[in-house]
Amino acid sequence: MSRAVAKYYDSIAHIYSDVYLKMEYYRRLYRRIGEVLDRYIKPGMSVLDVGSGTGFWSLYMTRLGARVTSLDISQISLKQCRCVEKVAGDAARLPVRRGVYDAVTALGSVYNHLSDVGDAFRSAAWALRRGGLFIADIDNAVCVDMLYEYLLFQNPWKLIAAARDGVVRGVWESADGEIPLTYYSYFYVKSALARAGLRLVEARPIYLAPPLPTRLLQRKFRLGFFEKLDLLKPLAPLSTTVVYIAVKA
Repeated sequence: MSRAVAKYYDSIAHIYSDVYLKMEYYRRLYRRIGEVLDRYIKPGMSVLDVGSGTGFWSLYMTRLGARVTSLDISQISLKQCRCVEKVAGDAARLPVRRGVYDAVTALGSVYNHLSDVGDAFRSAAWALRRGGLFIADIDNAVCVDMLYEYLLFQNPWKLIAAARDGVVRGVWESADGEIPLTYYSYFYVKSALARAGLRLVEARPIYLAPPLPTRLLQRKFRLGFFEKLDLLKPLAPLSTTVVYIAVKA
């Protein structure tokens, strides 16, 4: 899967910002992630931005005063990243020293590109200092949006498998075609974080109750009313995407 991911992001690096950041669907997603970073990333913090791509969030956190190291599997994306420190690497096994970062971020469904998040979470914990922050958004296997996906585009029985196992293999319908993706339920992620020594302190929902499938929302729909539902944090386990904030024990 790593090769497929690298190839895909190599191919779209030159158009990523123009295509994705102009979509209302992604602007809403980015607004929510930005709110999390504004709260947790402080001046002077050392941050490892895993899956940095062309550097949107790396630059955002730099403007917040953090010292950011950008890491990505796509060499072409890294070349376009206007960041100071860059590292080529895989989110599944970070090529960094132990306990050197105040925060590890993985933003933009980075961990959904992995077939298993357990080793990746342990690698992130390895890179963190004690008390360091882990922040990642992960697309959910059990949510309203995936119900649409199972019923309309895939096998409805996958919903049962997702609820039972917490993991479902599928595809991501992106603006530039499909790419393999693995979806993880909230409780699966929470358990995997705990096993890696990361204590979950907050979970924020994004697209809690989408009225249409993501495949359609990625077009040009404006649904401001539904954005207000994302304030219902206790319902995060049922949202399309969950932003997880955890602390290294």
